[in-house]
Amino acid sequence: MNTSHPENRRTVVPVLIVAVWSVSYLVLGLVWALGGPGYPFDAGRPGAGNTLLDPLPAAVGGSVLAVSALVAGVVAVLAAKDRLNRVTAVVAVVAGVGLAVLLPDVRIMMTAGYLPVMLVAALAGQVEFSMIASMLTWPSVNLLILTAAGVSLMALGTRALLGGRGRSGGVDGALRPPGSVDGALRIGWYATAVAVAVPVFYAVTRFGWLLGVPVGISDEFLAYIAEITPIGAGLGAVALLGAVLTVGLVRPWGEVWPRWLPFLGGRPIPARLPAYSALAVSFPITSAGLMYVRRKLSGERVGPDGAEDELGAWLPEMLWPLWGAALAVAALAYLIRRRHLAHGR
Repeated sequence: MNTSHPENRRTVVPVLIVAVWSVSYLVLGLVWALGGPGYPFDAGRPGAGNTLLDPLPAAVGGSVLAVSALVAGVVAVLAAKDRLNRVTAVVAVVAGVGLAVLLPDVRIMMTAGYLPVMLVAALAGQVEFSMIASMLTWPSVNLLILTAAGVSLMALGTRALLGGRGRSGGVDGALRPPGSVDGALRIGWYATAVAVAVPVFYAVTRFGWLLGVPVGISDEFLAYIAEITPIGAGLGAVALLGAVLTVGLVRPWGEVWPRWLPFLGGRPIPARLPAYSALAVSFPITSAGLMYVRRKLSGERVGPDGAEDELGAWLPEMLWPLWGAALAVAALAYLIRRRHLAHGR
């Protein structure tokens, strides 16, 4: 790979991540397929969850991971040589979505999002510190690794698809996205509206419970979950903060640092920072939401005992896949619009 080219330099990290993951999980997948120890997917085992691989035997799940690692290895080699064509780029994106979005469950969000909330709750004496340690099990860490590999695959595939190609198949660093600024702004507004409405809806229910208002639930169920309402309110606060930041994807203050910030005040915000941050958040949100939808459709419980009869206790989570998808679209629309404006100058 010619790292002197700016676009190629940005490709080095995802290529390395995919390459290391490919070699590691090709070996691990084969070991697990042959009955070796350490298989991280097992719904009946402590620390496991509700991923797509949990219902499958280790022989099948290990084989799926080994094949995925082999595909990822091919993508890494082609990307390193700047030879990702449209077909292989699509394969990379699909494989990445499978690893980072479809396969995981809510533990990605728990580890990345719930952990700070749980830490504050533990310091306040609301929960035991042992609950925090329970999040850092091998099955959970495995999902973080899969997500990192999946995101890297998506980055390689998307960059190849959007980057334009010459005869050699290399990526053209002068990215000029299709469409118009007005079109990107319009799409961004619609997507942002959805990406704000869903977390606000979630936050309203959780804040209401903390204040003793049974939003979407019965008085009896509110009394039953009274001890954990501070945790729900904390998660609602995180969701509300995310909603406020999402608005910046369509507002001028999402493009320029506030003037009161030292050194950065008044300077343009790098377009990739808000866009990539929003994309990174959209993946675990979608994964968690898809898990809740799968559980609800299969008749499994979503939430504490008795939650299945309480609309407010499970309905907001059913909307999380919509939230994640809308956030991803809003982020991409923001990135396209900012790059159009940059090229226009």
